Amino acid sequence: MDSKVELIVGDICDRESVKKAVKGIDWVVHFAAESHVTRSEKDPDIFYRTNVEGTKVMIEESIKTGVKKFLMISTDEVYGSIKKGAYKEEDKLPGDSQASSAYAKSKSLADDIAMDFAKQGCPIIVTRTTNNFGPWQFPEKALPRWITNLCIGKKIPLWGEGLQIRDWLFAPENAQAIEFILENGTLGEVYNVAANNMPELTNRSVAEMVCTAMGKEPDEWIDHIPDPRVDHDFRYAIDTTKLEKLGWMPQRDPEKQITQTVEWYTHNQKWWKKRKEEAEKIY
Repeated sequence: MDSKVELIVGDICDRESVKKAVKGIDWVVHFAAESHVTRSEKDPDIFYRTNVEGTKVMIEESIKTGVKKFLMISTDEVYGSIKKGAYKEEDKLPGDSQASSAYAKSKSLADDIAMDFAKQGCPIIVTRTTNNFGPWQFPEKALPRWITNLCIGKKIPLWGEGLQIRDWLFAPENAQAIEFILENGTLGEVYNVAANNMPELTNRSVAEMVCTAMGKEPDEWIDHIPDPRVDHDFRYAIDTTKLEKLGWMPQRDPEKQITQTVEWYTHNQKWWKKRKEEAEKIY
C-alpha cells in the first residue's frame, strides 16, 4: 500500500472509529455503503444501519472535527426507473423518491440526510452516479460475476431477456469526476455523474461485449434465466448537463473499458476466487 495511505478498519456507525478516521482531514469522500440490491431484499436492516445511520454518523463527526468538504456518494437509483428521458438533480425532492429496492430506499434516506445538513450550512456535496464497473470490484456484482464465470468455464447467467438498460460508468472515470467536483463543485449542490453511453446499453449488449473481449461466442456463453427480482427496474437514466457545464465529461468508450476490466480479472484470479465462492451464496 502507498506510504501516503493509512488504512483504518472500523464501523462507520461507531462514533469513536469515525472520529479517529476523520481527525485532521480536510476533505471526506463518503463511499461506504451496503450496495447489493439482492442482499438488501433479504436483509434490509443492515442496509438501513450502514447506509442511513452510518451516513449520519459520518457527517456529524466530520463536522465536529472541522472537515472543510464532505462529498457523499449517492446513486441514480434514488430517482427510480424512467421510461423516456433522463432525471435531473432537482427531480428528487426531499422525502420523495421512486426508489424501489431496500438498497435504493436506504440511499435515498441518506441522500436526504446529507442535503438536510447542507441546508444548515454544512460543507456538503452529493454525487448521484450510475452503475460503476472496473478492476477490484467484488464478484457479487453483475459485470465481474460474468467475467469470472467465463474465466472458470461457466456461462453468464443473464436475467430475463437482458433488455434492462443501465448507464455503465468506468470506475476510474467516476474517481476523476469526484476529484473534479471536489475541486470545482459548489457546496450544497447535487451533481449527476454518468457515462451517457450512446446508444444506450442493455444488459445483453454488455454481456456480449464481455464475451467478445474474452474470445467467447455470446450465443453459446450467455444463459438466459428467469429474473429473480420482482418488479425489476427496467431503465435508469440521468441528465449530466449540470456537470458538463462545470467542465467534466466522460470518455464514453465502454468496449475498451470492458476489455481493460476483463484483462485485470484474467490476470488477478488469486484475488477474486475465494471472494467469488462467498459472493455466489447471494444467488
